[in-house]
Formats: sequence, C-alpha cells, structure tokens
Amino acid sequence: MSYPPPPQPGPYAYGPPPRKRNKLPFVLAGIGVALVLCLGGAMLIGTSGDKAKDDFADGYAQGLAAAQASASAPAATEPATTAPTTVVAPATTEATTKATVAPARTTVAATTVKVPSGVGLDYQSAQDLWRGAGLIVAPAKDATGAHRLPVIDANWVVLAQDLKAGSRVPEGTLITATVKKYTDD
Repeated sequence: MSYPPPPQPGPYAYGPPPRKRNKLPFVLAGIGVALVLCLGGAMLIGTSGDKAKDDFADGYAQGLAAAQASASAPAATEPATTAPTTVVAPATTEATTKATVAPARTTVAATTVKVPSGVGLDYQSAQDLWRGAGLIVAPAKDATGAHRLPVIDANWVVLAQDLKAGSRVPEGTLITATVKKYTDD
C-alpha cells in the first residue's frame, strides 16, 4: 500500500488557509429579522386586550345584523310599465349626521331557537351544536384569565356559556363560551 508523500516544509504545508468570509451581510440580515419580529410582536401585544375582543364581537354583530336586515327586507316589485320618476335625496341635517349605532347583542329575526347546552363538550363540538341550532358563536373567553385564544378547538373544554341552556332566543343571537384547555388545572 502506498501513502501520499509527506508535506513539504513551508508556511502552507497543506495549501493556503481558508478565506475568511465577510460577516456584515449576515449581521444585517439578523438585525432585519429581529426588527420584523419585534414590530410584529408589538402589534400583537397592542391588540390583545379584552377591549379588542369586545370591539371585534360588537363590530361582528353589527355587521351581521345589518347584512341580515338588508337580506330580509322585502324586495319592491314594480309593474311592467312605469312612468319616469325623479328621486330627490333628503337633505342631511345635523341630527342625521350625528346618529350613533348602539352595539347589537342580538339580531332581529322572525324565528326563535332553543339554546342547546355546550357545557362539558369540547369547544369544537359545542360550536357545531350552537351553529346547527342557528346561533352565532363569538370568540371564546379564557377561564384562566390569560386571554389565550383557542387554536385547536378540540383541545379546549367548555366550562360555561353566556346564554342559558333551554332558553328561547331569536335566531342569529351571539353566544360566547368560557373555555379552558384540558391540560389546565
């Protein structure tokens, strides 16, 4: 068996040393990623309070109520022949421009539904039950007070619901559950 020849004496016995890389692009990339993560985290922290959830639920309910009201409004029927008409928009007054909308808890509907009990079920099954009954499921409240949001709903159990089970409410009423993870104490 033959072996390679021994290295020759000199400054570079096995070849020149490896070239050092410029670290500046890697440092700048790391700073950019850290900055993006910090700004994203600040945005999440700034909107994670109860007020944000309540505003979301109220806005959701108002939008849904408006959509249902416009969908359930009777359509005007016209005869086949009509005379030309002129439509004049009403003059706006200070009273009409300062109108405020109160937060809607329920929507106006012709039918009522019986509220099923979701207590003791996993959150996903309870949502399916409530939606099947004609209710609208609002974001859940964390029973531990940590303001966590359920991501995998089947990992959370319903401890309470804000509508009494068995009561009759208008179809499209919001229902909110109080939940905790199965692994919580």
